[in-house]
Amino acid sequence: MLGWTLLAPVVRPRIFDTPSMSVYVIQGSLAAFSAVFLVSENQKTLLRPVRRLLERPSEPGLAARLAVAYPLAKRFRTGATLVMYTLIVFVLALLTQISGVLNASVDSAVADATAGYSLRLDYNAQVAGDRLLTDLRRGPAADGTAAVTPLLNASGRATDPGRRTGQPLDTAVVGVPDGAITNIAFRERLAGLPDDAAVWRAVAADPRYVVVDAFFGSTGGPAGDYYDPGDTLAVTDPRTGRTERKTIAGVLANGMVFYPGTGASSTVYPVVMGESGMRDLFGEQAQNASALVRTDPGTSPESLATRLQGEYLSSSLVATPIASDVRQQFDSSTAFFRLMQGFLALGLLVGVTGLGVVMVRAVRERRRTIGILRALGFRARTVQRSFLWESAFIAVEGIVLGSVLGVLTTWLMYRNSAAFEGLEGGFPIEWAGIGVLAAATFAASLLATVGPARRAAAIRPALAVRVSE
Repeated sequence: MLGWTLLAPVVRPRIFDTPSMSVYVIQGSLAAFSAVFLVSENQKTLLRPVRRLLERPSEPGLAARLAVAYPLAKRFRTGATLVMYTLIVFVLALLTQISGVLNASVDSAVADATAGYSLRLDYNAQVAGDRLLTDLRRGPAADGTAAVTPLLNASGRATDPGRRTGQPLDTAVVGVPDGAITNIAFRERLAGLPDDAAVWRAVAADPRYVVVDAFFGSTGGPAGDYYDPGDTLAVTDPRTGRTERKTIAGVLANGMVFYPGTGASSTVYPVVMGESGMRDLFGEQAQNASALVRTDPGTSPESLATRLQGEYLSSSLVATPIASDVRQQFDSSTAFFRLMQGFLALGLLVGVTGLGVVMVRAVRERRRTIGILRALGFRARTVQRSFLWESAFIAVEGIVLGSVLGVLTTWLMYRNSAAFEGLEGGFPIEWAGIGVLAAATFAASLLATVGPARRAAAIRPALAVRVSE
């Protein structure tokens, strides 16, 4: 079972090509239970590397033999405690790794989203007219502005190329000037288009071609992989009812710059096409109501955005710093995982407390045994040390199993799941975060066992042997 859960995503990766995390939750749980079962049934084999310590004729060796004797004899109880530790540490390690993957991908995501642009401007086309674009290029607003690319905008409807719904989707149709945009990257391109610039040239030359991002038609959660370049969708002008069938020429690596920043249309999906195709389909409805701005070196996008919004308040201008917006989204995702880690840390605290309760019960159950050992000459320090080491033995196994399975499962998700497509920061192992998690768990486990261990060491041999509880 353990081999299947870890090798199946490598041998047959398409089986796990899904944006849903439920598959990996089930996979991780099966791997955890399988690993705990194998460890519980093969404890003697796992202890062979420390056999010399166990066989050493000394007080530490004696304490070590006592520490492993009960877990080896009570495999079911040990396994139940071990699986609790493993599952909680597994999920904490998994969340730590996902946060690390997201953090490592921030810079590449910002580069894909901005493509050199610093601001997206949205404004009232009826009020601003051509004056705003002229001011940004050569007028008083040109200070700090290196280049301005106007975008045509219109509200439309489109079918879902992923065929997840038969209802038309509200769409923000965007027209890009021919040759103005060539460096915004794609994660998938139509066959025969060798690079990103070729996709933009095809969109400008042929009105049948459009580009979309990976989230088109999604209703929340990871984007998934429901459509590919070459798939088609029908775009409709709701004002006239005119519909045209379009072919996807590319799927954007990050389509943030094409999402509207104002009004109700900020929740719709963008469809990007050439300027000529846009005017053919939407006619007069297609208006310059947004623009992309490159800033001069040394100019703060946030400061420029604040200044432009103040100067063109009458045009309802909203200036959005693109890089800051992308980083804020990543920060929100990371904050969510931190929140989940906090709740799971409470679960880990319950697990550590459970280990303490198990050790308290073990002291009561082994009271007569402890008394006999003390009567035979075992020192109180040896008994106390054996209980502490027993707790450490179970905690270390749970921490190691949970951490290793958490890292492996996250790697399989990163390698196969559509939810991680577009994250290009690599797969860094969060040694520091997992190390802190392991150290804190181990220390808490020992702390929870100190009280029971002291009680065991304080048992008087004569009373323990005489009194039966």
